Amino acid sequence: MAQKVYKGSGADFITAVCLVLFGAAFSIAALRMRVFNNSLLVSPGLFPLILGAVFILLGLLLLRSAAKRGGWAQASHVLGKEHLHTFATSPRVRKAVVLLLFIVAYVAAVAHFPFLWATVGYLLVTFIYLKAMKLHWILLVSFLAAYAITFAFRDLFQIPMP
Repeated sequence: MAQKVYKGSGADFITAVCLVLFGAAFSIAALRMRVFNNSLLVSPGLFPLILGAVFILLGLLLLRSAAKRGGWAQASHVLGKEHLHTFATSPRVRKAVVLLLFIVAYVAAVAHFPFLWATVGYLLVTFIYLKAMKLHWILLVSFLAAYAITFAFRDLFQIPMP
């Protein structure tokens, strides 16, 4: 008899696997932390270890539930070659990748240029790429927003800017 597949089961299955893997990595990192007096109870890794165990437990519970609802079949279908190709070539994903590259470039620019000018450049490029508004508004918003952020952090909160 064929098992009925419920909508969202594949997403639950994939999420559960990620939770278990994340919890395991968290737990391993916690166990590698320094232990005082040969007791795990005095280690700074105790709380992360407990948190990792909770992630693993919840991930396993979700995995069991998703597997009962046909999650493996749906996850295999979603992660199949055909769907991944469609996903990778979609305009939305392409736009997200370009925006992510803008963010990476911005972070790199902040290391080499004053924060104000790096922020203005980032906002200009991003707004122009997204066609967010007319050019004169893009210029105005980019400069004002960058100046307001710089003023707030540097002058009001007295936080040194990069």
